[in-house]
Amino acid sequence: MTLVTLIMPVWKPQREWLLQAVTSALDEPSCNIELLVVDDGCVEPVEPMLRTVRDERLRVIRVEHGGAYAARNAGLREARGTHVRFVDSDDIVEPSSTGRLLELAGGHEDVLSYGATLMCDEENAPIRTATSTVEGDATDECLLGGFDVYVVSMLFPRAVIERVGAWEETAFRVSGDWDFVLRALDHASVLPLHEVVTRYRRHRNSMTGAADVAVGAQAGRLVLQRYFERHPERRRSSIARRAYARLYLDRAWAHAGRGEHGQAARELARAARVAPRAALAALWQWLLEQIRTVKVSDATPARR
Repeated sequence: MTLVTLIMPVWKPQREWLLQAVTSALDEPSCNIELLVVDDGCVEPVEPMLRTVRDERLRVIRVEHGGAYAARNAGLREARGTHVRFVDSDDIVEPSSTGRLLELAGGHEDVLSYGATLMCDEENAPIRTATSTVEGDATDECLLGGFDVYVVSMLFPRAVIERVGAWEETAFRVSGDWDFVLRALDHASVLPLHEVVTRYRRHRNSMTGAADVAVGAQAGRLVLQRYFERHPERRRSSIARRAYARLYLDRAWAHAGRGEHGQAARELARAARVAPRAALAALWQWLLEQIRTVKVSDATPARR
């Protein structure tokens, strides 16, 4: 019998958000699921917070605090499913979305199905939709940032996860999802479900919201390093140059947005050394953005 295990790490939860996340994950009538809530050593145990949720598909596991990636590994060790979906304790899983992802995968053990992620603010109001149309081999798009898909909106066959291995627990503060997905793409193709399957709540304590530029840069370099160590034949390829240039350019814009122009210039120079044309195009785009900003500012009447 096909069973999907949903794994939800929990650390310092807001009770209301946690209850929303749990009940939304359980709102799945179209396939068999189990929901493993992994209490990541919370000071206030999670299980009492969920006493009002009476559903035999829910299990709570308590482990010593080790971070989200370690909690996901703990969930995998307890998982009984033939497929796995990783979900977060402050997001909303769209009703029946797990079943639709499972149906799309069609029983293939080397296919990752995925849907769109609706990025929301703290009040769950939409900001933008993260999505992709990539089908088949998504490796290059993932390396270059063109595979705009969140791990919470993906369904993994257990067979792929067994080939991928565990989440890296200590190497990453951020970007561990990118590393895990890249490793999964070594063993699987992808199929898109063209609809929103997750509402992703962004807030000041979320991992993406809390990451600083330096930490993100270091983690991104490690992701690429690990990929090209697995694929040494691609180290001197154009895709390698483009991947590193894209990483440096992303960091340059992040530093520029914080007013750290010296560091932004250094990252831009790094990009220029590995991919001059890409760096020049990005610099030109940035200058155009600055010109447009100045024009808008000059055209706006001053308030008296």
